[in-house]
Amino acid sequence: MSTPLSSLKRALNVLDLFSDNHIELGVTEISRLLKCHKSSISRVLTTLHSEGFVEKNPLTGKYRLGIKLVELGHRALGRFDLKECASPFLEDLATQTNEIVHLSILDQNEIVYLDKKGKEQILTVATRIGGRYPAHASGMGKVLLSGLSAEERSRVLSRRPLPRFTPNTITESSKLLKELEKVRKQGFAVDSEESFPGIQCVAAPIRSGGGEVVAAISISVPKQRMGRERIKELTQLVTTTARKISERMKSIP
Repeated sequence: MSTPLSSLKRALNVLDLFSDNHIELGVTEISRLLKCHKSSISRVLTTLHSEGFVEKNPLTGKYRLGIKLVELGHRALGRFDLKECASPFLEDLATQTNEIVHLSILDQNEIVYLDKKGKEQILTVATRIGGRYPAHASGMGKVLLSGLSAEERSRVLSRRPLPRFTPNTITESSKLLKELEKVRKQGFAVDSEESFPGIQCVAAPIRSGGGEVVAAISISVPKQRMGRERIKELTQLVTTTARKISERMKSIP
């Protein structure tokens, strides 16, 4: 009997067979190419078909890639477009503030860093492009979570316990949900040493043409440089930059 991991690998191998030379494939062909039993391939195709990853041609009985993969491809390309579009604005923001600037998206209950600008300093944040971090413990994460519907927020936050990284990390779901509602209403989030000791940040949402929150940007600052006036200044800068990126994204065909 196949383990979940081996079944997943077999499904990925099936999808990888389709190409310009193999637009449509039948169970027998796939079985031969992958050297697997037809019954196993048939089960994999049934599952992929039910989830929209493959379609069945009613005339030939063969399978082809489904619309679900097109949707996923568009999402992936959209992220690359986003990074390219946001890059000059992030550069300007990093230069203007002389601080570290990040761009991220939400993946389930984690943020994924898409870009990072600014010079590393003595006290800085240990992040890397492509890295992940729990969304509940960062300004960008709170911005991204606040963009979800109330139902989706609760679902994402219930996936696993909220770990503590500093004494200021919010680990109670009820308290976090109140914080997210506040973030949603004011249009920005403040991270007061919730991710990294000695580091604070302000974050703002990037929105699609339809108004959905699709990404977030933030400015990270050592605590000793983050007074009340500095927070106000950086909040204005980060929200203005996020708005400019959002407008630029809307203009891209």
